[in-house]
Parts: sequence; structure tokens; C-alpha cells
Amino acid sequence: MKKQLKKEILKHNPFKKHHNNTALIALGVAGAAAAGAIAYFYFTDNGNDARNKAADSLSEAIDKLSHNIKDEFKSLVSAFISDKTGVAKHTVKAVADHVSE
Repeated sequence: MKKQLKKEILKHNPFKKHHNNTALIALGVAGAAAAGAIAYFYFTDNGNDARNKAADSLSEAIDKLSHNIKDEFKSLVSAFISDKTGVAKHTVKAVADHVSE
């Protein structure tokens, strides 16, 4: 009985490293840093200003991108219609601009 108990105690030695937990620790540190950043952005005045500036610049970038995509699509469709009908591309594009607005 004593031998079996001694083996059980030695098997569960708390000072012996059984697993590599580096990834788990790194994940915890990254989560804590993310939580700190979110708290800064939402609970401080400077963070609120930074968040608003980031949102404004992102909104401007999305507006530019959508405008460029819309122009490219109109150009592509105008070229396709022009090839099929024989009408000048700039005329078709002018009509498409008028219709889309």
C-alpha cells in the first residue's frame, strides 16, 4: 500500500514540467493586451478621439474604393455595350452616369 501511494505521489509531482504551455501563456498575454487596447479606446477621451479618427479615415477609404469600383464597372459595361451596339463608348458611359445618378 505504501509503495502504491508513493508511486501516485511521484507521478503527480507539481514541480515536474509535463506539458509545454508557452502557446497558452502567449495567448493569455495577447488577450490581455487586446483587452487593454479596447479599454483604452472605449474608456478614455484620447482613445475616443483616436477611434473617431480611425473610423473617419476608414469611411473615406471605403468611399474611394466603392467609387473606383463603380467607375470601373461602368467603364467595363460601357465597353461591352459599345462593342455589341457600335455606339461610342463615351456616349454609352455618359448615359450610364446619368442613369446611375
